[in-house]
Amino acid sequence: MGRIKQVVAALKLKSVFAERRYKLYNIAYAWTHDAALADDLVQETIYKALKKAASLHDIETVDAWLYRILLNCWHDYLRTKGRNVELYDMDDERLEQDELYQQAQIVKRVRASIQQLPLPLREVVTLADLSGCSYAEIADIVEIPIGTVMSRLFRARKLLKKSLLDFGGDQQTRPVLRSVK
Repeated sequence: MGRIKQVVAALKLKSVFAERRYKLYNIAYAWTHDAALADDLVQETIYKALKKAASLHDIETVDAWLYRILLNCWHDYLRTKGRNVELYDMDDERLEQDELYQQAQIVKRVRASIQQLPLPLREVVTLADLSGCSYAEIADIVEIPIGTVMSRLFRARKLLKKSLLDFGGDQQTRPVLRSVK
């Protein structure tokens, strides 16, 4: 009977991991800017998580636990490949509709700005803004004090704001208010 419980628990845990795969991929892609590498990191994360499932004591902390494993996999990759990893941009696609094209340009600018951030700032801002982790969860995942999380997040957002405003050039257009009759 104990073996059946283990199998059922493993299947349940596997489905929990599968539900979080998309979030893990988004975080990994934000760090790497390479779809294949992000997918590899997520696969390695889930593999390690399944292998070490017994170390997960509380299912409520599964998100932070998975993000920590993902962060460790990312750091392992950087150690083996070196800190100067080239990150590739996605090819521009010609979009016919102006709105979709502008939206794609904004996404590209944001990704490029995130890519320019130093790694510690990039990790914190993606965990906070892409995955929605709390400061305490980020502190646990990255293993830094909450105050450091807040200061890194502040600096990352400040740099992103400056970088994104620089994309627009010196001309900052103000919206024109018109009266409609």
